[in-house]
Amino acid sequence: MNHVNLFVAFFALTAAFTANAGILENGSWSASGCGVMPETPVIDSSSADAFNRSVGAINAWQKQMQVYHDCMIKEANADSLTINQAATAGQGRINEIVEKINAEVAAGKQKVEQSQSASPSLSPPPGAAPGSLTY
Repeated sequence: MNHVNLFVAFFALTAAFTANAGILENGSWSASGCGVMPETPVIDSSSADAFNRSVGAINAWQKQMQVYHDCMIKEANADSLTINQAATAGQGRINEIVEKINAEVAAGKQKVEQSQSASPSLSPPPGAAPGSLTY
């Protein structure tokens, strides 16, 4: 991936993340752009009039809660997408680095072996062979 593409991808991910980022604290996620969750109304059954007012308050609360819920889900989905894209981009960068170093090791080994054809072959450190690192 060339530098322009990396810059564009980084800028897009940064803009998306900052625009949609919820709050993750002690393993608990909450939406940051949806305001405060509407407070649950109390049902007053002390009289028919009080109960009717309570039902009216519940109807209004349900509408507010639906707006909050929709906002929260939209923000959570955006955060999830941003995290997934950032992790995928990070994995791609790691794979590119590993492939590059493996190619450099193989080329270096070949160069040394060609220049020292009478010498014993070089061997990689125990547990690691050139080109064996994959993610």
